[in-house]
Amino acid sequence: MSDAHLQVPHQLTANVKLLHKVAIRVGDEVLILKRSAKAKSRPGKWDLPGGNSEWPHDLADNMLNPHQRDVAREIEEETSLIVPADTFTKENLVYFATYYEAEKKIFSVNLGWQVTELTAEAKENVKISFEHQDSAWITLEQLSDYDFGGPERDYETKIIRQVLSK
Repeated sequence: MSDAHLQVPHQLTANVKLLHKVAIRVGDEVLILKRSAKAKSRPGKWDLPGGNSEWPHDLADNMLNPHQRDVAREIEEETSLIVPADTFTKENLVYFATYYEAEKKIFSVNLGWQVTELTAEAKENVKISFEHQDSAWITLEQLSDYDFGGPERDYETKIIRQVLSK
């Protein structure tokens, strides 16, 4: 196995991350999750459902858009909501940015997605994972009441603004 494909938890490779965040919208509200107080990154801060793709070690054949199943799996793990993997196409991509973390030499691709086809019933079906301690459905007007971790974490709020402004 080459160094580029070393298995690194929550990363594609030792130097590359593909991060997905998802704004699940029902009516004029978006679901946010409060990270566990014991989380290694941003404990107790608010976040969108999602996470990093990992190297697809379990794929034996070529696969177009393996990110789709990663995002759908993260949503189900963190919220218990079932979102079809084919939801995560360019039509539902609302945010794209890259980030280079010089001290760790890590290049990140950050993607923001929208899910807008769930019904109001979904709001009652959210069951958060051990990674989180709370959840809330918020409107655009309530966004500033929640701490996502400071100005360097503004992409979550950009995703929420993009989705709730439509």
